[in-house]
Amino acid sequence: ALATKKVWCTPAPHVVGSASPQRLPGMTRQVALFLASNALLYVGLIGISDAILNFYFVSLGHGSETIGMLQSLPRLGGLLTSLPIGLLADRFGTRRIIIVSTLGVFGTYAMLVLWPDLVMLGISRFLLGLFYGGLQIASTPLLIALSLPEHEVINFSYLNVANMAATAGGSLLGGVLPSLAVAAFPGATAVAGMVAEKTPFAYQIALGAAGVIILISVIPLLRLHDVRNGDAPTGGIVLPLTKRAPWRTLIRLSSPMLVFGFTGGLTFPFYNLFFRTMFDVPDRTIGTILSLGWLGMAIVPLATPRWERRYGRAPAVVLILGVAALAFLGLSVASVLAVSVACYIVAISFRNAMQPLLQPLIMDSLAPSLHNIASSIGMVLWNIGWFSATAISGFWQEAYGFDVIMRIVAVGVLVNGVMVVLLFRKLPPARHTTTTAGTP
Repeated sequence: ALATKKVWCTPAPHVVGSASPQRLPGMTRQVALFLASNALLYVGLIGISDAILNFYFVSLGHGSETIGMLQSLPRLGGLLTSLPIGLLADRFGTRRIIIVSTLGVFGTYAMLVLWPDLVMLGISRFLLGLFYGGLQIASTPLLIALSLPEHEVINFSYLNVANMAATAGGSLLGGVLPSLAVAAFPGATAVAGMVAEKTPFAYQIALGAAGVIILISVIPLLRLHDVRNGDAPTGGIVLPLTKRAPWRTLIRLSSPMLVFGFTGGLTFPFYNLFFRTMFDVPDRTIGTILSLGWLGMAIVPLATPRWERRYGRAPAVVLILGVAALAFLGLSVASVLAVSVACYIVAISFRNAMQPLLQPLIMDSLAPSLHNIASSIGMVLWNIGWFSATAISGFWQEAYGFDVIMRIVAVGVLVNGVMVVLLFRKLPPARHTTTTAGTP
């Protein structure tokens, strides 16, 4: 008898609300719970934090070089712990890793708010990288395991929509939370010589709210079932399931994550500083701009299943990254806020559309027993790229300015697309193959 690679983990047929698998393909109850948890997490961890975290550091008296180093420390933490976390995911299950990691992220926010001296800020940022790495490593194999082969790309698109829409809402919320803190605690935010909305206390209230939302994101995970990947038959590249992992193959297939991390590290932690430096806009406006970018990142990847059917997964990646590269070039020369915002939305939206295509490409090219370790290696490479970029971005901002950085990112994004095509052009997706039951 023939068995496809995921008969062993077919999701439960029950779905959330009135939606059915026929009306929303791939949306099972388990997938919906997973998406709900991720959405709540991204409101606090990415949305609110990206809008105000750098401003919190500025309010404490730190300059761009110090902020760059603080932004690089999470990637260092993720780099040093990614492989061990991947092995732990195999042993304890991806759901448990995600729950523990989420609780750990909440703890780092408590440190960020309660102990704002530079040493404790550095420690909290390093630990954030450790726990965020656990989230990233475990999430991809878990969603693959919860998805039928024909629903992989669409489920990653759902994940992207949930995360980016939640981040957009979080960015809007982050832009107004300092003002709400001023209204609620007028005495505590009254500091001589400082605008009340830009005092450390106002930002601490906002970051504390982000931490609470992150903690709440654990609740849907408690109703999610653990799924193990290791015993399933598979198609794609046939690799021996021995104690020695095929490291060269895993590193080669995951190598686009290195460049993806580098281009992200140069830009994403600093977009709020970019718009404040280049156009002198207030926090509330910056929160709105960032939210528009996140909404674009939610909407554009919805087209990835159609692009996959029309062009193929790998060619679609290079096409969308070509559009992103042109937008980053436009961002480097735009002198009007409206034009800059438009280029920003297109650039990050199309760049992010690579993820729903790349992750299934990597996972479908490997045996399920290698998914956790492959996700770990991808996270290691992404952290290397992000860490090196954020470590130098502050110095490059001082020496060359944001326009040069955006041109470097444009080149890097284009290189990313070419890498994906060269790596995966000859690899048939595993979801189109079958294997004889019992055959390793």
